[in-house]
Order: sequence, then C-alpha cells, then structure tokens
Amino acid sequence: MNNALLPGFGGPMGRHARPSGVWFNPMPWAILAASVLFMVLALRQAPCVQTDATNAIDGFIRLCYSDIPLMWTGQEFGLGNPPFGGDDVLFSPLLGVFMLMAVKVSGWLGAAIEPGADVQLQLDGAHIFFAVNAVMLFVCFLAWVVSMTLMGRDSRGRFRSWDGMLIAASPVVLASGLIHWDLLPIGLSAVGLYQFSRRRLMESGIVLGLAAAAGTMPLVIIVAVTACIGLRGRVTHVVKFIVPAAVTWSVIHLPLLLRDAESVIAFYQGRVSGEASYGSVWFLVQLTGWSVRAAGYLGLLVLLIAMVATIAWLYGRKIRPRVGTLVAAFVFLTCLVGAAFAPQTALWLLFALVLARPFRLEYVVFTAVQVTYWFAIWGYLSGHLTAAKNGPTNLYFLAIAFRVLADLWLIFLFYRDMARPGGDILRAPDHSDPLGGVLVDDETLEVIDDEAVGPEVSVDEGEAVTFVDPERAATRV
Repeated sequence: MNNALLPGFGGPMGRHARPSGVWFNPMPWAILAASVLFMVLALRQAPCVQTDATNAIDGFIRLCYSDIPLMWTGQEFGLGNPPFGGDDVLFSPLLGVFMLMAVKVSGWLGAAIEPGADVQLQLDGAHIFFAVNAVMLFVCFLAWVVSMTLMGRDSRGRFRSWDGMLIAASPVVLASGLIHWDLLPIGLSAVGLYQFSRRRLMESGIVLGLAAAAGTMPLVIIVAVTACIGLRGRVTHVVKFIVPAAVTWSVIHLPLLLRDAESVIAFYQGRVSGEASYGSVWFLVQLTGWSVRAAGYLGLLVLLIAMVATIAWLYGRKIRPRVGTLVAAFVFLTCLVGAAFAPQTALWLLFALVLARPFRLEYVVFTAVQVTYWFAIWGYLSGHLTAAKNGPTNLYFLAIAFRVLADLWLIFLFYRDMARPGGDILRAPDHSDPLGGVLVDDETLEVIDDEAVGPEVSVDEGEAVTFVDPERAATRV
C-alpha cells in the first residue's frame, strides 16, 4: 500500500539515485557542528581563567589546561616583547607571525602592552589574547572541516562527503583543540591536500610549504605525498609539487636565517633532541626501569629507517598506495616514536585517521583511547594517577600502553591496505584514490577476462591493483 502511494509523489527512489537538497548536504551540517563544538570548547576553558593574581588555578585537575594564555605572561607579550624579539627562535616562523597578529589584535581590543604592566594587568591581557587566538584557531578548524568535507569519501563533482563530520563533532577536538596552536598547521595541511586532490600540484606545494613553516609534522606529510608521486614515476609531477613547497618554506624562513641562522638551526635541533617525556613509548620504557638516552635522536633514527624501508618495500613490490594511507602511516609512526606525546598530538592522529580509514570501528576505538589518555595525562600531572596514590598500579602507565597498542593496530591496518589494495574499502572502480588528483589519471588498467579489476578482486599479493573510470576503460580495451 505504501509503495502504491509513492508514484503520486514522484515514485520510489532508484537504486543509483542520490538524495539532494540542504537536508542531505553535509557541508552546512558539518560547519554547524564544528561551530557548536568549538563554542563549547572555548567555554570549557572558563574554569581555568585566572582573574586574581593572588589566586593561582590548577588547570590539570580542572582538565582545561592551555599554553595559549600562559604564553602571554610567560613570554612577556604584555610587557611589549614580540614573538621574535629574543635572541633565540622559540616558534616556527609562521606560528610566530600568527602570534604577532594575535598580539596586535589583542592590543587593539584593550589588552595592556607596556613595559611597566603589573601581574594583574598581564592576566587581564592574557584573557583577551586567548579569546583572539580562539577565534583565529576556529577559522583554521573550519578550514580543516570544510577541506575534509570536500575531499572525503564520495565527494566527487557537486557531492560532498560526510567525513567532515568526523572532524566537526570529534571528542578529540573537544578535548585538545585549544591546548596549543596545532590547528594552524593542521588546517593548512588539510587545505594543501585538498588542492592536491583537485590536481593543483603547485598550489598544494605552496600551502603545504606554509604548513611546514607553522609546524614540523607537515614535513612528514610532504615526504609521504612526494613518495606517492615518485612511486608512479612522474618526475615532472614531483618537481611541480616539491619545488613550490621548498621555495615557500625557504622564503618564510629567510628573514630569520639572515638575522641569525644558528638560532634557526638550534630551534629545529631542539625539536628532535629532547629526552623521553610524558606519553611517549620511550617514557613508557623508562617507567619499567630501563634508561633511554637521547630519545629524540633515537626516535628520529627509527622513523627515518621505517620511512625508507616502507618506500623501498612499496617500490620493490610495485605497490602504489593511496595518498591518505601513506600519509597516515608516516604520521602515526612519527607520533609513535617521538620523544614526547603531548595531548594535542591526538589532533594530528585524528587528521591522519580520517584520511586513511574513516570507519566506525577504527574511529570509535581511536577516540576512546585518546580521550582516556587525555584524562590520564592530566591526572598524572596533577598527582592523582601516580603509583604513590594507587598502590602498585600506575594508571598512567596503563593509559600509555593502551594508546600505544591502539596506534600499532591502526598502523598495521594502514600497511595491510597498502599490501592488499584489492581489499582497501576506500578504493572504487571509478576512483581508486579520493586524494589522488593527477595520480588517478596516471594509473593503468588491469584486465582479467576482459573485465576491469574491481575493489573485490586482487591479483598476485603485493602487486598493485588500479582502477579507472569505466568509460575510459572501455576506450582503452
């Protein structure tokens, strides 16, 4: 009876039809969810706002710690010291410019910036500085969400992807989005990969070069994308991508290099030379009683070996991985072997996971583990999850162990997708890589019994399975 009534309203929807209209368009809903989440995130920082200079607040126990307001007082921005005013380089160049803009806007909005400002005036200015940074980082967050909506699964043509909602409504962002400035390089990296997915190699290189000037993780992303291009043997594409990225990164660093090159070198050395610190696998080893020396350099060595071995394995087996899969593998490896694992590092892992495996099981497990670790690190730093208060069981130790195991499981899934592309769910007959861009056009057609290989069919293990548009396949056959 219900089916009989449907023709009066236009008939039932066909098998290959897609719903349209604002209710079925992911973009406005992703933006709305991102806006609500970020508003809650900003309001959640209220318990950590110190309004009285004589009444210090423990941000660890209140679960609302942030580096942003502390930078105003710690680096004496309120006393007139600019982000690049000291002898040492303390921030990535683009991040320093970002902070300089926030300081200027804070001054226009009434924050006291004068050499003689007392502690109370500096605290008042820190509140304004935090609010300005929150608004600016919200723009970066929106850039991430919109880019993922435009380049996620099933986002071809005028259609958008619901993958952006995995970012817009993520508990990981709600927990760690305003601890530091990581949303700046993440937003730029997302825009850069979106440009790559739209076959704009030069624009992608420029934006990812900007991202690398705001943080070090985009350097890993650049290496992964370059490897994906190189594995397809397109030297011209490599040049079109890597040269703009290198030039952009160099131009932004040039003023600092001309002023004091040694300080710039010392800054990047400091990023990789740290000792084992909170959350890292090396810190976990130390908690068992083993001593780890020069954990930063050791982690960098392990990472380089893993990346070179991965690229060599892909080249030897003639495997052409999806861009998102290789990016995710390298980002997860970087975070796994790093000397420290700050809570905001989970944002980079979320970025990589949604690119590679935006599926329910992986997303739920990842979110549960990362949010649990977020609670654990604050409990450990506040002194409530140490062995002294919990007998022989160190709950923070267990939180690190579970997080490391979850990361290893996801890394295994990434490598399995690369090793057996026929079983990679994100590959489709007409679009083998949502982020592939020009690389999709370069793929060749495999024909078995006069039929194009589909996502459910694989050839010899280790051999790349590639897909093309069926119409183009018919002309080639």
